[in-house]
Amino acid sequence: MERDMQRKIVLTLLLFCALTVTQGQEYRSIDGFNNNPNNPELGATHTPIANWTKLDFADGFNAPKLGEEFNRPNPRYISNKIFAQDDFIPDFMNLSDYTWVFGQFIDHDITLVENSTFEFLDNVTVPDDDQWFPPGQIIPMMRNAALEGTGTSPDNPRRSANLITAFIDGSGIYGSDELRAQWLRSDKGKLKVSEGNLLPWNTIDGEFNSPIDESSPFMADDTRILKKWFVAGDIRANENPLLIAFHTLFVREHNRLAEELANENPSWDDEEIYQEAKKMNTAYLQNIAFNEWLPAMGVRLPEYQGYNDQMDPSISNVFSAAAFRLGHTLINGTILRMDNKGEELQIGNVSLRDAYFNPYLITLANGIEPYFKGMGTQTQQNLDCRVIDDVRNFLFGAPGQGGLDLAAININRGRERGLGSFNDIREDIGLPRIGSFEALTESAEDATVLSTVYESIDMVDPWVGMLAENKRPNALFGETMMNIVARQFRLLRDGDRFYFENDPSITEEQKEEIKNTSFHNILMRNTQIDLMQSNVFVAMKHGDIPNGPEIDELDLNAVAYPNPTSSVVNVKLYSDNEKFATLRVFDYMGRTIATSSVHLYEGDNVVTFEMFRNNYPRGLYNFVFNFGDKFSVVKVIKE
Repeated sequence: MERDMQRKIVLTLLLFCALTVTQGQEYRSIDGFNNNPNNPELGATHTPIANWTKLDFADGFNAPKLGEEFNRPNPRYISNKIFAQDDFIPDFMNLSDYTWVFGQFIDHDITLVENSTFEFLDNVTVPDDDQWFPPGQIIPMMRNAALEGTGTSPDNPRRSANLITAFIDGSGIYGSDELRAQWLRSDKGKLKVSEGNLLPWNTIDGEFNSPIDESSPFMADDTRILKKWFVAGDIRANENPLLIAFHTLFVREHNRLAEELANENPSWDDEEIYQEAKKMNTAYLQNIAFNEWLPAMGVRLPEYQGYNDQMDPSISNVFSAAAFRLGHTLINGTILRMDNKGEELQIGNVSLRDAYFNPYLITLANGIEPYFKGMGTQTQQNLDCRVIDDVRNFLFGAPGQGGLDLAAININRGRERGLGSFNDIREDIGLPRIGSFEALTESAEDATVLSTVYESIDMVDPWVGMLAENKRPNALFGETMMNIVARQFRLLRDGDRFYFENDPSITEEQKEEIKNTSFHNILMRNTQIDLMQSNVFVAMKHGDIPNGPEIDELDLNAVAYPNPTSSVVNVKLYSDNEKFATLRVFDYMGRTIATSSVHLYEGDNVVTFEMFRNNYPRGLYNFVFNFGDKFSVVKVIKE
C-alpha cells in the first residue's frame, strides 16, 4: 500500500514536471507529444485510431466480416459492377487536379497506418467474367496491423495505430521522428535539396549520382524496383510526380523563409532559424488547408474560437478507412505536363499508371513546374461511384502482373477495420438511416446497380454509400461524408494547441500575413511559373487566366446573390471611381460563354444578369470583371 502510494506520488511529480515544460514550450515537438498538456499523447505518433462508430467484427473484437456469409459481396464484383469507368466525367464544380493532390498531401500529413506482415486477406477473388484480371486469381491485400495489445476480447477490440502525427503540422515536409527530421536538415536552418532545387535523393550527399546512403530514412516503393528515390518527411512521397511536386514546393518555401530569417536576424543559430521557418511554413499549410482547400470543396467549419483541450485530434477509423478515401474517385488518368505558354511539353503528358513510384519523371520534365501548370489546367474527375482504370485495374502494375484494384481494396479495408454498414455509420454519427436506394442517390442508374449488388440498403458498404449519396448544396460530396470530414478537420484545428491562430509565438502581424498567403503565393515565389489563376483549386485554361501586373493583388470584393441561382443573379461589387469594366463568364470547363461591357459607378454597384434564363447547364461559373490591369472574380453556381 505504502509502495503504491509512493509510486503515485512519483508519477504525479513526473507528470507535473512534464506539463510545466510543455506549457513553456515554444515549438511543437516533432512527434506531436505534449501538444495537449492534460493528455500529452493525443495526436502524437504511434497512438490509437479513434472510434466514433461501433466496431463490427465477426467475433465481436477481431475477426473481420468479409464473406458472403455476412451478406457482403466480393469487393472485386462490386468494383466491376459499380465503379467501372470508361470516359472522363468532369467535376461539376470545376475543381482542378490541385484539389485531389493537395488532399493526398494532407492525408499523408495526418495519417499512416501500417500493414500487418502476416495477416493476408484472400477474399478479393477475381470473378469468372472479369475483363481485366485472370479469373480465380486473388487480388492481394494485407490487413492493417493491430495496435499491440488490442483485439483480445470484446472489452478490448482490435484497433489500429497512427504512425505519424495527426496534426496538420507539416510532418510530410519535416517528418514525425527525430532521425528522419535530422537527416532532412542541411545547415543555416535549411532543409536538404539536390540539383535543380529538388528533394534530396537517398545518397550520401543527396545528389543523384552519389553513392546510396544506407542510413537514409525508409521510403515506400510499392513497385519494388527503385534503387534511388527522393527522401521526404513522409514515406509515400514518391508515389506520383504530382505529390513529389507538392513536397518539393514546401521544402523550397522553408528554405526561402530560412534565408529571409537569417538575413533579418544575423545572431540566430541554425536551430532557431529552422524552427521559426518550420513554424511559418506549417502555418501557411494550415491556412491553405482550412481557408482555401476545404471551402473549395464546400466544407465550412464554425468560426475559430480558440484552442479546446477537450477536443481529441486523433484520426478516426471511419475517416481514414472510408470517408477520406474520397480522392480516389477524383483522380485523372492523364497527368498534364505544360510549359509557361500553357502548351504540352514536347515529351508529352504521362499516364498515371506509368507514373507510380517514378521520381525520374520530375527530372525528365526539367522540374516541378510542368506538373503544377498541368494541375491548374485540368478539371478533376467528378466525385461519384466511378474510378478510373489507372487505380482500379493498373494500381502499381498491370492486371495479373502485380496490379491492384483500389476500389476493391477500399471496400475491403472498411470491412477489415471493423466498420459497420453505411446506414450503421449514419446512425452512429447522429444521422437518420436512409430507407431505399432511390433515397440514397438521385441517379436512377446507380440506384438500380446498387440494388442488384446489395440485398438491401442496410448492407451497403460505407465507402460505396458515401460516394453514391446525393451531394449537399454547393459541395463536392453528400451529408454523411460532409459530417465526418468536417468533424475531423474541426478536431484537427481546435484540438491543436499550436494551430497558427492560437500559437502565442506567432505575432498578430504574422497571423495577418499567414491569412493573406494563398497557395498561389507559395507557388509563384518558389517556381518559374509565369501565370497561374489566383484560386488554384478551380481549373482554368491558360488563355483564360487574367493577366496583368496586379495579379497578386486580386480584388475579391464581388459578391453574388442569390447563389446558387436558377435564373437571375445579382453581383454586388465596389469600384473606386466611375469606369467601364469587361465581364467574361466562364463555364466549368474554362470556356468563355458570355462577354459584355458593364458601366460601374463610384462606390457599391449591383449588377443584375439574366443570362441564366438561357439554357445553360447546372454547375459552377466564374464571372471575371476586368478593370484595366485589375480584376475581380466571383463564383456563381446554377442549380
